[in-house]
Amino acid sequence: MTPKTGEIVVDVNVDEYSLNGNVIGKTTADISNTKNLLIKPLNDELQKIRMLEAKEATKKGIPVDEVKARLHIDENLPYNVFYKVAATLGFGGFSSIQYVIGSNFNEPLAMDMPERRKSPFLEDGVTPFRCNLAKNRRVLDELSEKTFHKKISTDEIMDRRIKDTELLIECARRYIDLSLTLNSNEDFSYVVSLNETGLIDGRKFYTYQNLDDVWKFIEDIRLRRELQDKEDRDLIVVVLENDMLVKKLLSVVNKLKSFGYKVHLAILSG
Repeated sequence: MTPKTGEIVVDVNVDEYSLNGNVIGKTTADISNTKNLLIKPLNDELQKIRMLEAKEATKKGIPVDEVKARLHIDENLPYNVFYKVAATLGFGGFSSIQYVIGSNFNEPLAMDMPERRKSPFLEDGVTPFRCNLAKNRRVLDELSEKTFHKKISTDEIMDRRIKDTELLIECARRYIDLSLTLNSNEDFSYVVSLNETGLIDGRKFYTYQNLDDVWKFIEDIRLRRELQDKEDRDLIVVVLENDMLVKKLLSVVNKLKSFGYKVHLAILSG
């Protein structure tokens, strides 16, 4: 792909990766074999571009335009390579990203990035970030209690638990929390999870071997009246394993887009 004015192009094949046609490094050494989500050589080059554009904008006395990014990924690469490159672009402030998996350059996909907030850690309001934070704290507390065989009862922790419970009740009321996980077990399976009860710990899991059955279930979810007012009714999280080939993702994302979903991506270790 050739970069247009005001955009950057990242191309990743099984051997090497490049930025605007200039090879930066080796795919295996810099991406596959590193545990970090941030790909440092790529991020360094991206920041150089951002700095040059900021300087030019300052000279002209104009705001810095949003830089668009396009990403091409070889379909035979593992998903963790794609995920790390996308994460590096996101960390770098690129929110407008189009990507191509394989060779279908005529129909690029738009990447739906999670909403960027000035401070997602603020303890006010109900957001998916705060909901997940409260869920994780709850799990860690329960695990700690099982490990040490005693209740954690300090006033500070108990006060936090009460607030987290109140938050989680509101989270369950507002969000369906829909996700689709692709599992590469012996038979290969698809797991749809959602909170259709509107209750804390009301998350249910449905496992299918056939993708057509997944789409039938998704269609049913879209038609349910009780789920129509959920704030995230048009959002789904797609989860793949680290080493799953990225071509598994393509048809799934295309189908979900046809349903009208924004697709957020996540990764499952293992």
